[in-house]
Amino acid sequence: MASSKPLLLGLLLFITCLLQVLLAAANTQPPPPPPSCDKSDKELRFMFSQWMAKYAKHYSCPEEQEKRYQVWKGNTNFIGAFRSQTQLSSGVGAFAPQTITDSVVGMNRFGDLTSTEFVQQFTGFNASGFHSPPPTPISPHSWQPCCVDWRSSGAVTGVKFQGNCASCWAFASAAAIEGLHKIKTGELVSLSEQVMVDCDTGSFGCSGGHSDTALNLVASRGGITSEEKYPYTGVQGSCDVGKLLFDHSASVSGFAAVPPNDERQLALAVARQPVTVYIDASAQEFQFYKGGVYKGPCNPGSVNHAVTIVGYCENFGGEKYWIAKNSWSNDWGEQGYVYLAKDVWWPQGTCGLATSPFYPTV
Repeated sequence: MASSKPLLLGLLLFITCLLQVLLAAANTQPPPPPPSCDKSDKELRFMFSQWMAKYAKHYSCPEEQEKRYQVWKGNTNFIGAFRSQTQLSSGVGAFAPQTITDSVVGMNRFGDLTSTEFVQQFTGFNASGFHSPPPTPISPHSWQPCCVDWRSSGAVTGVKFQGNCASCWAFASAAAIEGLHKIKTGELVSLSEQVMVDCDTGSFGCSGGHSDTALNLVASRGGITSEEKYPYTGVQGSCDVGKLLFDHSASVSGFAAVPPNDERQLALAVARQPVTVYIDASAQEFQFYKGGVYKGPCNPGSVNHAVTIVGYCENFGGEKYWIAKNSWSNDWGEQGYVYLAKDVWWPQGTCGLATSPFYPTV
């Protein structure tokens, strides 16, 4: 019995050593790699470099580029999350679409901007000193077709780009005058937004302005010169008085205000000609709008941007929508346009489009 104890102790010692050797061998094996985001980040950075090249983006220093990459990455994630929650469908197509789905989003030239930066740089309605003039009602018995699209009549010029000058109010006004001039004379002429930016003392140049004062400026001078003769620069310059007073390519005698918060009156006006409206363009969903009928989110009581309504459609059994020409290039939205839900239950209309519409007169 006593002789078995050393044998038993030796066996235990051998087993202990063997376990230590096995544990040591196990510890020398590299641990399995943790889930890595390096590949995903590399892919995103490559996509960002492609996006920079597409829009000729250049940043002042590596730190600024990294900051813009992080903003772009956040916007990319937002777009992906939006799409995952929304049933995707095909785009609405150009010119008088017959079937339109709910809105979709996609990356565009504004991908490196936060929502706040975007609104500051690319909207432009300045409420300072704004007083809507008395409205001019249109007879409710006037003829109103179910669908209107002034593009199909050749009364709308190509989509333009205001740049980061807050001059949407001038672009909306020019588009409305261009449409009226084509309807009345048969001639489509691209008109000068720059003359309004430089010469409208009722507005604030690249710090924002009002479509009604721009229309009033043109009316008081009897007309407006062409884009070719007074090209857009994207900065406020000195007013060229000679081109303001003379050398007109289109003439208007005045302007009228549509009765506010009345989509029926707005439709009657748009059935006659393109009309300027103010909307709220603050939402991230609007910043990256790519197509479909936009129903929000937005604050109809806080408008900050001007667009031109160039049509509408009230297809029986389908979506009702307004066709709005924007001034953010044809890369944004549906080839530069946004389709806004029509005849909503709140009086201001989608994003406040019915609050203060205007149109030129001859």
